[in-house]
Amino acid sequence: MRKALTLAGTVVNVFLPGVGTLIMGKFASGVVQLGLLLTLWILKVLTFGLAGGLLWPISVAVWLWAVGGGVITYLSLPKDHHKALRY
Repeated sequence: MRKALTLAGTVVNVFLPGVGTLIMGKFASGVVQLGLLLTLWILKVLTFGLAGGLLWPISVAVWLWAVGGGVITYLSLPKDHHKALRY
């Protein structure tokens, strides 16, 4: 179950960074990622894109943090060797 949630969270992070991190149960990181991205998007709108040269790279870095964190979390999960119960 944990592996499925982590995989789902990683896929969601590709489209909605931070939301997938919350799905994985990493609440502090997810809130920070969402907060950063929302703040950056608001600043982009308020500056009519004039600050985009500075804000876009930061947005990409947060996106990479979210997706990369999901992949690392998924790969660090222990392997399930007990898929079939033997009696």
